[in-house]
Amino acid sequence: MEFRDKVIVITGGSKGFGKGLARAFASKGAKVVISSDDTDVLLETARELHIDSFPSDVTSFDEVKALADHVIEKFDRIDIWINNAGIQIAPSGVEDVDLQKLHRLFDINFFGYFYGCRAALPIMRKQRKGVVVNINSTAGLDGKPELSAYVSSKFAIKGLTQSLREELRGIDIQVYGVHPGGMQTEIYKELYPADFDQYMSVDYAIEKVMDNFAAAQPELDLIIRRPK
Repeated sequence: MEFRDKVIVITGGSKGFGKGLARAFASKGAKVVISSDDTDVLLETARELHIDSFPSDVTSFDEVKALADHVIEKFDRIDIWINNAGIQIAPSGVEDVDLQKLHRLFDINFFGYFYGCRAALPIMRKQRKGVVVNINSTAGLDGKPELSAYVSSKFAIKGLTQSLREELRGIDIQVYGVHPGGMQTEIYKELYPADFDQYMSVDYAIEKVMDNFAAAQPELDLIIRRPK
């Protein structure tokens, strides 16, 4: 896939994996727009990478729609929309999960993705082309003890991704799922795993994503495991 001059939107793009994606796509000549609800960090990242930014809280459809409207107003199209914003909460058994944190987890990890798809797809249908990328996790593939909340949110994303493919069958809009294993990012800030130093680097995961896009037949569901 050629990225030069492609208009790419990345939610949660101010740091971590989203920032890594933004840097990689910008280096290929893409017109990248990142969003985040942390305005200060967002502006700092945009200046550092020389890309565009727009503040947006993915738990609000109105704000996600405003992000899409901003991109259309500035660039007149959206070629790739990447749903990436996500959080994690500390591991615990089901009976000990903080319910307020659970709802916020789903507001960001699932509804944020749903809103992103809902904002981007009408534009792509009008264009008759486009790509949606849902950044998922290997946690969206198998159940894991004491991670029921996070895993459930990722399974929901997997269901959304697969359903969209069926809805868009016969239309030139591609829907990709990316499933990285544990990465060395701040997503674990509530409680870093004991083996965090063995988790994959962001750069390693980004390389796998870019290699997949460059392939003659990219994998629709890219699974990225830790290097051995």
